[in-house]
Amino acid sequence: MILFGEALGKNLPKTTLVALEGDLGAGKTTLAKGVISGLCGVPVSSITSPTFQYVHFYSGKENSIAHFDLWRLQDEQEFINLGLEEYLTQGVVLIEWPDRITHLLPPNTLFVAAKVHGEGREVSIYTGEFLQ
Repeated sequence: MILFGEALGKNLPKTTLVALEGDLGAGKTTLAKGVISGLCGVPVSSITSPTFQYVHFYSGKENSIAHFDLWRLQDEQEFINLGLEEYLTQGVVLIEWPDRITHLLPPNTLFVAAKVHGEGREVSIYTGEFLQ
């Protein structure tokens, strides 16, 4: 998942919202670490889950990224009340548990769905436009 995430991060346009879907243990945070490392050059060992802060920010020489973990979020209104909505269109954004704010996601959101498949992971990628 790290290597896949790094490859994805190196190829993301500078303004992309990536919604990471999957059950607990599917590898969303591991994938996010790879994307952040690939995009910003941040060592994987220094990337942590923002579960209790909702969001962490990382910067590289040319790119920045906002990494959200919305597991603890109650609903879309709480997201708005926390003032986090403004970050959805700034640079590259990764969101774990995007189902918490489904109606706030733009149509061009890139969805990356991970699920456990035997000893490995199966990953599907599609855009929100596919869902329209």
